[in-house]
Amino acid sequence: MNNKQSVKTSLSVAALALFTLVAVPAFASTANPCPIPNGGSSGGNGVSSTYTSDDLGGTAGCNVLITFEANGSIVTTHPNVSSAYDTGNDDNLVGIVNDTGSAITSIHLSSALNDIFGFDEDGICGAPGYTFLGGGNACSGVVNNAVNGYGYGGPGVTYSGISGNKKSGIVDFANGGIAANGGTSFFSLEGPVALDLQSSATPEPSSLLLLGTGLMTLAGFARRKIRA
Repeated sequence: MNNKQSVKTSLSVAALALFTLVAVPAFASTANPCPIPNGGSSGGNGVSSTYTSDDLGGTAGCNVLITFEANGSIVTTHPNVSSAYDTGNDDNLVGIVNDTGSAITSIHLSSALNDIFGFDEDGICGAPGYTFLGGGNACSGVVNNAVNGYGYGGPGVTYSGISGNKKSGIVDFANGGIAANGGTSFFSLEGPVALDLQSSATPEPSSLLLLGTGLMTLAGFARRKIRA
């Protein structure tokens, strides 16, 4: 085996090892990311009469459930029969399940039809006067301000990059993102469920750094072998 063949073989083996390290095996989660709204609201809206907490795989609290699968696919379902959690029929509860091997720090969401980021201050963890979660601790730590959509975000959730027409934007997750291998989060969006909702995810920066560092190490190894 000549030097170039040896380098190619070494690169292939090392690359496989790196992929195995970064793409940690993941599993299907059965966690329920969405709390069940059961409160009322002095602001005029309560929980919708069509909203149900019937168990559909433990996720019925979600009007929309987005699952990032271990194989890289994104599955969007609508576990709850209602398209909104409130009587105004203008807000929906979104749950996220991360079954990949990397933490997710943000997701991009868009709809061609609905202004899903057109927040009007009565999110699931809404401004004073809205108590959709019945005063429980599911919204502990949520800050009701303009950056956080006045309570549309769940704990550790903020929004950025919102388009002028409010139809696309980025949902950011604090504290290292949504954990790998079954981590969950929840937040709310404006309008009834947008059936054309599109989503994509950004992995935790440390995973990308690990990958980049590994590839640079391999490149240096290859150069040394060729010189030899």
